Amino acid sequence: MSQTPLVNLNSLALVREELDASIQRSASEFEAYLLDHSNRTALESCRAEMAQVAGTLRLIQFTGAALLADEMVAAVAAICTPTEGAAAEALAGTLSHAFFILPRYLEYVAGKGLADPALMIAFANELRVARRQPLIPEYQFLDGELPLRPKHALASVPALGGTAALPRLWQMYQVGLLAILRQKNESLNLQLIARAAARFAAQLPSEAGAGLWYLAAATTSALAGGGLKLNLNRRRTLGTLERLMGRFIKGGDAALAGADESVRRELVYLLAISSQRDGLIGEVIAAFGIPALKPDDAELTRAREAMRGPGLEAIESVVKVLKEELRNAKDVLEIASQSQAISADEVAPLRDTLNRVADTLRLLNLRAASNILREQLTLVEGWVGQKNGVAPDQFLGVADALLFIESSLAALYRNDLGGGELEQVSDAVRKQIIADSQLSEASAIVINESHAGIALAKRAITAYVESGFDAVHVANVATTLSSVRGALHLLNHGRAAAVLAGCASFLDDHLKDKQQTATQRQQVLETLADALISLEYYLTEVAAERAPDNKILDVAEESLAAIGYNVR
Repeated sequence: MSQTPLVNLNSLALVREELDASIQRSASEFEAYLLDHSNRTALESCRAEMAQVAGTLRLIQFTGAALLADEMVAAVAAICTPTEGAAAEALAGTLSHAFFILPRYLEYVAGKGLADPALMIAFANELRVARRQPLIPEYQFLDGELPLRPKHALASVPALGGTAALPRLWQMYQVGLLAILRQKNESLNLQLIARAAARFAAQLPSEAGAGLWYLAAATTSALAGGGLKLNLNRRRTLGTLERLMGRFIKGGDAALAGADESVRRELVYLLAISSQRDGLIGEVIAAFGIPALKPDDAELTRAREAMRGPGLEAIESVVKVLKEELRNAKDVLEIASQSQAISADEVAPLRDTLNRVADTLRLLNLRAASNILREQLTLVEGWVGQKNGVAPDQFLGVADALLFIESSLAALYRNDLGGGELEQVSDAVRKQIIADSQLSEASAIVINESHAGIALAKRAITAYVESGFDAVHVANVATTLSSVRGALHLLNHGRAAAVLAGCASFLDDHLKDKQQTATQRQQVLETLADALISLEYYLTEVAAERAPDNKILDVAEESLAAIGYNVR
């Protein structure tokens, strides 16, 4: 069972540029309307562009993004109709936020290689609230059915069978809920709600409400314990539970007939994605047989927060500037380390550089990284005037901190690391981030060189054909392809390496064969070019950090087989 359906990233890559352009045009038309509310033509153009975006997203089966785009179309249509000023203003503000979120989600999908449609439900519901429409349930995109009834009784939870305390516990729940709706001390009041729900369930036999009250107790416990984050849907669910409590007190199980199915499904889903599964929560999960769904709520929350941050273009610009600043700082440290001393004139620009980088990191909400640089600043300022020089390990300590910051920025840009993950890292994780970043950069260099090697081979073969098959043009091509083959072996692309080995072997044999006519030579070389072009496409996908479609290697292997070199 999954809430992350398979998607075709190649389909996204084909339409991504046009999608981004359409979203940008729609946003521009909406901005034109905001500047002049009488400009209904701009609003209609905005709606038409976004409707096209929604249709394209549905076509490539990006259901979460299509849902948000559909809600944006509905929001524009609602703005077109006469509404109260406050409602229209709230809708416009929420729509502006959606214009920011949608392209960020596409960036997230392209970077992670996963499409989590559940990420979009919260943003779609913001628009539905502004339009005063019912909320979309969080389990909307769940593939499969969850168990809605307990498989066995919760024997470890006492069934006291008393109902006299139920009204008091209902009132306790109401007090906590009212404070939460007013956004007052959510943590404390979630604990109050969780206690009231757990006590409510304990007063009843485990079969009461067919396990509904234990689902409520477990879910509120997960909210109170941090296994689930409070959001708009969950506030509504807490309110629904309060109403069901009142109905149950007045009419028992009969009063719940037909009224609890949707909330039961919502509660089971929340327990399935909860990152907390111990205590009462674990007992209820076991009694119902609720599976653990991935991504869980903690992962979904981190992804949503990441999408609220700056886009990849902004991050790329900042990363380029910061990496240049960090490179200058490392140059100063390298020179100082060689002489084991640093003058006051050299400390001043180093201090200013570290200050600028730390301030920029804080603006990006990367507080942990900023604090690391602040710690190094204190050390650097102590170097001025040291008569016995500076210990080499101090230079190395600052250099290691700069390398960690540089590696973290690169990982953020690659979407391998989230801002929240950077806030809590151990020494081992810091070393791993540095190692992963260096490996990624080295891999990128190897892939680029491999791409260049294949391009060079193609040009050489073209020159060979145009010169009337003068072998001097391709004398070194087999060596070049063998070098690329070795590089791909190092990166564990064994199948592509085998294709290159076949290409190199063919060229060696081709130059030795003096019997072929010019027409025959040209035909087999064109078939070889098919294999090389297929490899170029494969490497392009690898360089973009997308999972390459192995079918393109089928084409390369079949091309080689056609000229007598079977590499399977």
